[in-house]
Amino acid sequence: MSNTLTLPGTGWSVEYDTLGQGPVLVYLHGAFGLEWSMPLVHELARSHTVIAPCMPGYGASEGLDRIGTFYDLSVWLDEVLDALKLDSVALAGHDFGGAAAAEYAALFRRRVRELALVTPYGIWPEGEPMPDIFALTPGALTKLLFADPTGPHAGAFNIQHPDKARQDEAILSRRQAMIAAAKLLWPIPDKGLRHRLYRIQAPTIVIGGTRDELMGEAYIRDFAKGIAGARVQMLEAGHMVPQEATVAAAALISKLSQKVPA
Repeated sequence: MSNTLTLPGTGWSVEYDTLGQGPVLVYLHGAFGLEWSMPLVHELARSHTVIAPCMPGYGASEGLDRIGTFYDLSVWLDEVLDALKLDSVALAGHDFGGAAAAEYAALFRRRVRELALVTPYGIWPEGEPMPDIFALTPGALTKLLFADPTGPHAGAFNIQHPDKARQDEAILSRRQAMIAAAKLLWPIPDKGLRHRLYRIQAPTIVIGGTRDELMGEAYIRDFAKGIAGARVQMLEAGHMVPQEATVAAAALISKLSQKVPA
């Protein structure tokens, strides 16, 4: 169910979805928006109350003009949790949302009970540079993101609406998402998080895709290495794990929650 709240300090509106019943899990979406994580959100809602906010610049959430760093985004998330009266949370994030979740857990570490990072941005890989998603054609981007670029998930990502109004709306939404993500990820998505990862205290799992052409297994393991006790799990998927390995990813995240006392 879609909801809105207003942050007291700034007056910004925040759009968020709430689904399911059970322990609360806050989920942060990736660079392309919440809709591309909804299969995983729905699966997690089988065992959790999932609260999935649209980050500033996405959906009806305001404040992008004043979000210039991941610290700003962490303060925004802290105010969202205050408004929702959530003192201690399980936190999960994919892609851009994974970087945001890790940054938040490093800065507001006593508020995060457990942490799940799914193919997260946030550090600069050793060796070859990370591909620039903002410079790719739609076809090249699809091949980079999905294990099967001809499969149904990739097809939905690049769907061509016969109705021009719907097609124009989809193009505008994608463009706005990329503008929002670029504020923090472009030109280099490493904003110093590697040097803050040690501060994360929450039990953490870092989930990667075995066929991820954007972030390989070496990157995922390098990321996890910075977090004390973090566990790595590779799933048969590309970068878009929330769509291509939905059930397996949800099971790993839920299992992490079950191991941690409420």
